[in-house]
Amino acid sequence: MRYACRALRGLPVLGDAFGSEGLISVSLEHMAIASPFEGLQLSQELVCEFFAVFSRFEFALKDSGFIRAHKGHAEPAWRDFSASIAATFSVTARSPLDSAIAFLLGEPPMVQVSRCDWEHKRLHGNTDTERALDAVIRVRNNLFHGGKYTPHSPPGRDEALVRASLAVLYACLEQDESLRNTYEQNFF
Repeated sequence: MRYACRALRGLPVLGDAFGSEGLISVSLEHMAIASPFEGLQLSQELVCEFFAVFSRFEFALKDSGFIRAHKGHAEPAWRDFSASIAATFSVTARSPLDSAIAFLLGEPPMVQVSRCDWEHKRLHGNTDTERALDAVIRVRNNLFHGGKYTPHSPPGRDEALVRASLAVLYACLEQDESLRNTYEQNFF
């Protein structure tokens, strides 16, 4: 499937690269570009929801104090957050959240180690909650860094990983009121 970028179709093209507002405008109306969702075993809506939730979640982590300096930039302190929430994280037996965590721990996402090679690696953490959150980060990394354009996953696995990851992220927001308030705020 090929398409012309619908997001930019019909927008005015500025005379030069920088318009009066300092924005760069490009017309892709006549360019046929393969959809970035082509080849994924996931729906566009699910991918977009996962990226939006994960991005907003990382914003909330940093704004809530779970932040660390790494190689000259700020990033979320996932391990600190995982250890913090693990002490109070509640999972009802045989609930959808329990099933999601069991799936992430029982069939964790693999790690791409070269162009064609994937390996099973131990999940970080001392508790199921910490290890589940580490699996969520791997799911995001595999999807965001292009690891889902390869045919190594059985049908349905990628969708199950993303849905399980969303269940864990939403549960964290439900169980951490301060983090949820930051996640839901409408300003930065």
